[in-house]
Amino acid sequence: MLRDKLKDKAYYDDLINFRLRVIEKKIKKLESIGKFTDDVKMKNSFRIVSDITYLLHQKYSRGDDLAEFKAHLETALEYRGWQKNYADALPRKEQKDRIGWEEIREDYLENWLDWLSFAYCLEMGEEYYQQVFDLMANQGLDALFDKIVVKMGDSSREVSDTLLFKKRFKKLYAVIEAEPEQRPKLMLAYLNAWYKLIESADYHLMDTDAYIGYWCWESALIVKLYDIDDSSFIDHEYYPKDLVHWQSDK
Repeated sequence: MLRDKLKDKAYYDDLINFRLRVIEKKIKKLESIGKFTDDVKMKNSFRIVSDITYLLHQKYSRGDDLAEFKAHLETALEYRGWQKNYADALPRKEQKDRIGWEEIREDYLENWLDWLSFAYCLEMGEEYYQQVFDLMANQGLDALFDKIVVKMGDSSREVSDTLLFKKRFKKLYAVIEAEPEQRPKLMLAYLNAWYKLIESADYHLMDTDAYIGYWCWESALIVKLYDIDDSSFIDHEYYPKDLVHWQSDK
């Protein structure tokens, strides 16, 4: 059953089939021997992880079974590891080239929170989380990211007292810093502000395939991680409630 209300199943079928072909093509490119440099393969590995994140967005919007997402999350972890390995293999004089693909930025943080949201809500487990944390690195740089990672189990992580992207994440940071009884109200305020905060270009109105659903994935992570009562916003149009309330059959 479709979760997105703005596009039909056929739209998502086309998007998903295309994305799967793109991922397969990029994997074959990585597996080719001697044809591409480590720099090219590092960047391609990064793009595979991004493509998998887009695929999860699209499959959620289409209404797919969330249990099936776990295999995609394992693949994302594998190729993020490949990205690091190729970066490590770069000659010393080229090591600076990896910075732009690893150093924390606002768009990267958004993608990392998306990944962690799916991983945590789908109960990928502490070993999985720690591997992701190690690969994401950037310890002690952003208060929001550091505190989320510590809450997820990385107790030895250095924690920054600086919020790097205040305009984008100040309202979300307020949720985790608040007293528990204040968090539902603050999360609702964040959800209400979210569309403007991401500076959406109204992708659903464009004659392109850029639209993949409007879902505030980080709200799912924070709600589940901090055990926030979501009854006051469970039907909010941007809240991915099915992800938050997914339960394993085991």
